[in-house]
Amino acid sequence: MMTRAIGMAGLSAAFGLAAAAASAQGLAGGTLALETSAFFEEGAIGHTSYSGGLQFDIGLGFGAAIDLASYGFSGFGADGSNATLHALYDFGPYVMGLDGAVVGAFIGRDGYEEGDAEILGVEAAASVFGLRAEGYLVRHDGTRGQADVAGLSARYEITPAIFATGGVGYADADEGALTRMALGGGYRIEGGPRLWGELGRIEAEDEAFGGDETFLAIGAEIGFGPLSGTSFGTRSLFDVVPGL
Repeated sequence: MMTRAIGMAGLSAAFGLAAAAASAQGLAGGTLALETSAFFEEGAIGHTSYSGGLQFDIGLGFGAAIDLASYGFSGFGADGSNATLHALYDFGPYVMGLDGAVVGAFIGRDGYEEGDAEILGVEAAASVFGLRAEGYLVRHDGTRGQADVAGLSARYEITPAIFATGGVGYADADEGALTRMALGGGYRIEGGPRLWGELGRIEAEDEAFGGDETFLAIGAEIGFGPLSGTSFGTRSLFDVVPGL
């Protein structure tokens, strides 16, 4: 626990220093987040993650972002990590009836005890009538084999402070396929972080990734910079397969 606390402090300090140094270099926004989940069937903590991201404007709608994350798993009995680098294009306000449409391509790496995996994919996000939707496709290729992953998530602003969320993720790997579904909501503290929770279900084929599980997850995220956050986040397999 002490090691993970030190790790989170180090991550926060690193992003704080980077944000300060980049403030005159086109910093568009950044995030720091904490998430933890528990499984009902096992009655144990599934995973705890610490993550942060920085996004930069390059000009003419183009941008770049980097996300770093650290994961602790009860099921794996080990830690994991992710680094994701995004190249972005922002279409600006109200294009084809959509607000804040952004597309991107990304590369990255998952790290875990048995080795690592390279990741490569595409992503897109846009808003309409208070609903912000995001989707991505990614290929993971590493020590434990290959996995194709897809995800779709949405957030609906009920009020300026209250929001509802939903999402589905799908992973098709050498050891089988898995679907992750969740619904939740949260509260945005004025001038502070967003607090959220979600209830979800993991359905795995042939006991892949450890089998079926119902889970509860809670988290907090704070954004800063002109965007008060970033367009996208980490693209780790661990975000779809949380500690199984």
